[in-house]
Amino acid sequence: MSKLIGKTWIDGNEALAWGAALGQIDYFTHYPGSPVNRVANDLEEIDQEHELGIKFNHALNEHVAILAAAGASLCGARSMVVMKHVGLNIAADPANYLGVTGVKGGMVIVVGTDPGATCSTGEEDVHWYVPQFNLPLIEPVSIPQIVESIPTAFELSERYSLPVLLFLPATLCFNSDAVDLPAPPARRPVRFHFEQNRDAYTHVGAKAVQHHAEHLQRIADLRSSTWRAREFFNSSAPVGIISRGAAHCHTYEAIIELGLEEGTHLLTTELVYPLNENEIRTFAANKERILVVEDQDGFLEFSLKNLLYNESPCPIHGKDRLPSHGDLDYQMVLRAVADFLGCESNPPPRLPAVEIPERLGTYCEGCPHRSTFFGIDQVVGDSDTIIGGDIGCSSLPPHRPDWLLCMNAGIGLSQGMAQVVDEQSIISTGGEGSFFHMGIISLLNAVHNKIDFLHLVFDNRIVAMTGHQLSPTSEGHDQQVDHRKLLESLGVDHIFEANAFLPFEVKYRLEQAQKLSGVRVLWVRGNCAYFPDAEHQHRRKVRTLQIHNDKCGSCRTCFEDLGCPAINERPGSTDIYVDLDRCARCGVCLEVCPNEAIEVQELKN
Repeated sequence: MSKLIGKTWIDGNEALAWGAALGQIDYFTHYPGSPVNRVANDLEEIDQEHELGIKFNHALNEHVAILAAAGASLCGARSMVVMKHVGLNIAADPANYLGVTGVKGGMVIVVGTDPGATCSTGEEDVHWYVPQFNLPLIEPVSIPQIVESIPTAFELSERYSLPVLLFLPATLCFNSDAVDLPAPPARRPVRFHFEQNRDAYTHVGAKAVQHHAEHLQRIADLRSSTWRAREFFNSSAPVGIISRGAAHCHTYEAIIELGLEEGTHLLTTELVYPLNENEIRTFAANKERILVVEDQDGFLEFSLKNLLYNESPCPIHGKDRLPSHGDLDYQMVLRAVADFLGCESNPPPRLPAVEIPERLGTYCEGCPHRSTFFGIDQVVGDSDTIIGGDIGCSSLPPHRPDWLLCMNAGIGLSQGMAQVVDEQSIISTGGEGSFFHMGIISLLNAVHNKIDFLHLVFDNRIVAMTGHQLSPTSEGHDQQVDHRKLLESLGVDHIFEANAFLPFEVKYRLEQAQKLSGVRVLWVRGNCAYFPDAEHQHRRKVRTLQIHNDKCGSCRTCFEDLGCPAINERPGSTDIYVDLDRCARCGVCLEVCPNEAIEVQELKN
């Protein structure tokens, strides 16, 4: 028996990492994205502490990540790939093939979903991919169950030769609980080897049809097995409630608080797809009505209605009682259960509502993107120049770009516009993380099609928004990419570079680029404020800055136009000052001040 570490307080990300270690994972790959952006870091710590020998692949996009995990699995390794819900769009192409290909070593695909869009640009419900991929889907209901689910998922994957999906909402990813953790078992004594089998792994014509039939049979075998469904309260009750995922705990507690244990039969299935048909039919056999409690669009409700169509006369309710948007909280579930069973909910009183002004995110003090956009604004002014926006820190408020959609939307949408718009200038923007994710192929597409097009890359030398993972241009990276050589090799017509902390240099380079034609790239470099270079670290130690308001002239360029959060207004006055505790000493305010009103003092010794 493994040595017991003991009761440990962990969150959902850590639970995924511990589950992987306890499931004897061999290979881990991911593309970082909230709410599952810390799994890799947590698993690396466990791997180092317990010397598990896990191989890591910090992929540059989800398409690469899922294929890498599949490749390791085909050699017999237990693999896990982690991404957020919108990343599944990128991984969808290969995911459609993995069921018909099958796997050898257990393969788990973890997807962090985001009902309520707390950490994403949307709350897209990726459950609808599941029947398309036709892969098993597990949804744990609690932090301890996350830990238990991963080893089970590996075993299930190997038993049926199918990758297993595991969806985890942000609610559980960020929640915490105390879990009894054993020490991870030693690494499996397995020699990984790819057994060549072209008949199994070549999908075309009649073979593709045959493999599809075999895939359907594996799913049918799994559907008929009894697995991971749990029942609560009175199985003879005429009212049934079925829940999945994080909604289960709210549902269970609501039934107890309302005193409905005798009048309610609750079923929770951890295996959300494929549903065990016999279990569902048995559950519904004596029911007069059923309520489905789940977040998002109603995937489980749809599946139940499809399964019981023309079989069960009892009505099935769900999204006619609960919203399809936002995250489900306890009050929502309590009211829905109470209304469904015809009783008063009497929810516990909430704290008095207080009007709180919206607190938008913004660039950190010393962020290179703030000064870069200041430089862009000097060029654009009040014109109708189009500024293409992309995912990343550059998309933070005040939302200077004209759109914020998805990865690669900056360079992608902009080149389409560039081919049809004659009278408006276009400056496409995006971070280096997005550029290496999918922007390279989009830039090559612009070269291939000879599009007259200008793209600006914000290179802060780290994948900052998702937790500061290494970028190919990060300082200290063993294989640091030479971006100029890369751009030259792609055939970019004109390459410009600028220092992000010199906004008028950015302005000058942009003006130069706009005078030319062809595919143009302005690469703007400046370290993320959380990872300053040696010069900025030195400045922080020896420099202080003071604003002389008598020289200032109330132009407020640094306070309003630049918007540095380290520059504040004194209460009851229009005077402004530098908060030295917050100031990063990036020097941008000195660059933009037209009145030389900011004095730099160097500390001696």
